Amino acid sequence: MERAVSTSRPAKPLQPTREERRLELGRYFIDAVTPMLAAGETYADVSVARMITQVGISRSTFYSYFDDKSDLLRAMGEDITIDLAEAGSAWFQLESPADRADLRTALEPLFATYRRHQLLLRAITESASYDAGMRTLHASLVERAVAGLEGHLGTIGTGGGRRLDAHRAATWLAWMLERGLYQIVAPASDEETELQLDTVVELTWRILYAG
Repeated sequence: MERAVSTSRPAKPLQPTREERRLELGRYFIDAVTPMLAAGETYADVSVARMITQVGISRSTFYSYFDDKSDLLRAMGEDITIDLAEAGSAWFQLESPADRADLRTALEPLFATYRRHQLLLRAITESASYDAGMRTLHASLVERAVAGLEGHLGTIGTGGGRRLDAHRAATWLAWMLERGLYQIVAPASDEETELQLDTVVELTWRILYAG
């Protein structure tokens, strides 16, 4: 008996979803917009036309994925949030007891990533004052850090046998770091950034890891 030949079509190759494509485009715009902001322009001053010309896509493609400039900024912020989460993961995976050198090595990627994206992060923070969607994005960025840090604190306890409420402690630490990075580290020189990193390492190590 002959075997029946299947007439079904082969499975369609995996295609990126609209959200994945939107995120991918956001990465291209990060590289295009950052130099404009570095030249002294504000995000509000940069037109859609200039941005899409720099990236090399059509206006119709832009509006297929983004409602407007604010929506693009949210997409870029979502991508930066992923970068920051990856940079902070080294800290959250740090084992206790940890010495200062371990902690500094774990925190260096977070400082470097924030500095790399500081101009767009500033635009996001400023937009959050009047844009509800941006406020949600900004809050989710901090909440993600709180969740990771809370899990870390639950694993290591605290130095010297001290006990802290993990969620409240993580919330304080995350917000202090967010404000410190925004207000102090972002405008600092490379040399001053290293000194600020040393200070944060010392404070954090004394609170969480010192016996």
